[in-house]
Amino acid sequence: MSFSSPIFSIVIPTYNRAHLIASTIESVLEQNFRDFEVLIIDDGSNDNTEDVVNKFKNESIRYYKKENAERGAARNFGATRAKGQYINFFDSDDLMYPHHLIAAYNLIQSLERPEFFHLAYDHKHEDGTFLGNSQLPGDAVKDVILFDNKLSCNGIFLRKDIAGQFPFEEDRALSSSEDWELWIRLVSRFKLHTSNEITSTVINHDNRSLHTIDARTVVARDLVFIDRLKADPEVMLTYGASFGRFVAERFTFFMLCFAAEKQRRKVWKWGFKALKVHPPILLSKRFLASIKNSLK
Repeated sequence: MSFSSPIFSIVIPTYNRAHLIASTIESVLEQNFRDFEVLIIDDGSNDNTEDVVNKFKNESIRYYKKENAERGAARNFGATRAKGQYINFFDSDDLMYPHHLIAAYNLIQSLERPEFFHLAYDHKHEDGTFLGNSQLPGDAVKDVILFDNKLSCNGIFLRKDIAGQFPFEEDRALSSSEDWELWIRLVSRFKLHTSNEITSTVINHDNRSLHTIDARTVVARDLVFIDRLKADPEVMLTYGASFGRFVAERFTFFMLCFAAEKQRRKVWKWGFKALKVHPPILLSKRFLASIKNSLK
């Protein structure tokens, strides 16, 4: 590794994942491509994460512990301290395959230093059971991503200067969608290059944040999400004609969440709001399913 300027900085934010992070670090250290540094950003853990990290006697690893402020802030904290030419924000409960970084390096060489790009990934259970591969939209990613975030932080590589110009939003209310919000801002400005080469795996477990969020939190998060995007002129220039549909689809997601919690009045409340923003949403599967479930 070159200490002055490695090719890659692997920034790993973590919070109370001492039982998982060792496997993640091991997968990074097993890379075929060796010109990298690893920054572990401990976002105020109260478990033994620090002890687990310190067991790795490797000069490429730097450990930082900071006050808890959620993942967006932890990633930004790491990005400002990263020395690499490209930053890969890797989750502390997922795994790299040994060719993750060499595949990224080869893509950089072929594309002549792109602003950002994405490598494909698969899904597995904790026990290693294969669940499926990511289905990336290729050249259509710009059209698809507003409505469905199929990208993984693990697969995204950001050029250092781009990461500095476009940090993650740090509002706690946006937690679990701060990455999606950033990808939309970026694709509104730069071409996202994608590769179907699978180089990492997302581990499905019960403690993933997407599995533990309630309906009220979803609403608070997505209203911030909508407002942040609406305030970005480049996003609105890119997606203005489709933005009403996007908002309506977020509202139908609220409906689905409240239907699961048997809160019929809130299902209907957000249904009316969705129809007002984008009337054709009435025929969407999620709208109809939410109404049906609320009547049971």
